[in-house]
Amino acid sequence: MTELKNIDGHFYPPFHSGWGGFAEELFHHTSRYYCTTQAFLRGLAHDRNFTMSGYQATDLSAGQRDVMAAVLSGEPDPDAAVTVTAIVRAVVRKDPVVEQAWVDRYRAQLEDVRKYETVEPRVGVPVQAPSDVSPLDPFMSIAERLQMAVAVREHHVEVSMHDLAGHLDSPNATLRANLQNAVIQLHNAGYLLRNHPHLTHSEAHAIADEDSI
Repeated sequence: MTELKNIDGHFYPPFHSGWGGFAEELFHHTSRYYCTTQAFLRGLAHDRNFTMSGYQATDLSAGQRDVMAAVLSGEPDPDAAVTVTAIVRAVVRKDPVVEQAWVDRYRAQLEDVRKYETVEPRVGVPVQAPSDVSPLDPFMSIAERLQMAVAVREHHVEVSMHDLAGHLDSPNATLRANLQNAVIQLHNAGYLLRNHPHLTHSEAHAIADEDSI
């Protein structure tokens, strides 16, 4: 069983697995590796001008946090990314606004968020459907074509976040879409991306316990 998110006594539903570590960057503690989340959102929202510079998750207003939780509880898609980028921009400009469009789009999810205000229910971990294709395959195939070193170890996918962000922000729309989908598939399967600066191919082969490039 999985505990819900407890923020100052307010309980939030769990994030959808497809957001992976990006949800932590957006909802909890924005780190210096936010560029990967920024690149992911740029591609998903089709907004090359979006930036997370100056954003801190701790600056979310109470209303914005509710909406962010509602969005992150659902599967990542272009509409979700557009809403997230709008919230981030509001936070960066120190505006606690909650747009009516956000509320209207995520009304059902907001109701789910608000029903947890006074109680702490538990939820089951979703079971992944079996597949003949490893969830690693699409990501590893793209990484190999891009000559990007990757090591899969302890159910983490170790990769240079700097390199990954660059490819997620590629001017090639097909590459961006395929890589975004591969990352979401990894997250849905329970893998987490972990930053490994300056990872080399030889080092990746040496440290991996599942797969490497």
